[in-house]
Amino acid sequence: MTQPLAVGDVIHGFAHGAFGRDHYRCVRVEAVGSDWVVARDPDDDAHGPDFSTGRRALELIRQARDEGHKTAYGETTEACPAEAN
Repeated sequence: MTQPLAVGDVIHGFAHGAFGRDHYRCVRVEAVGSDWVVARDPDDDAHGPDFSTGRRALELIRQARDEGHKTAYGETTEACPAEAN
């Protein structure tokens, strides 16, 4: 069984669209509930927190967390900047 999302988890890149179609940054989970999540890139003051709600969105976010940092084509890239913090 997949581990539930937790504060401190890193969500990688597009996250299968769970944070919207224009979201491509890796973010760290700041708060999580039964059907919602709030995450932020701690090194990016220009963007506020990212929010997502709903069971399907949380499944996509968990999948992005578990897949790791990859390109849009599924290739592994350099180390994730959000994991360095």
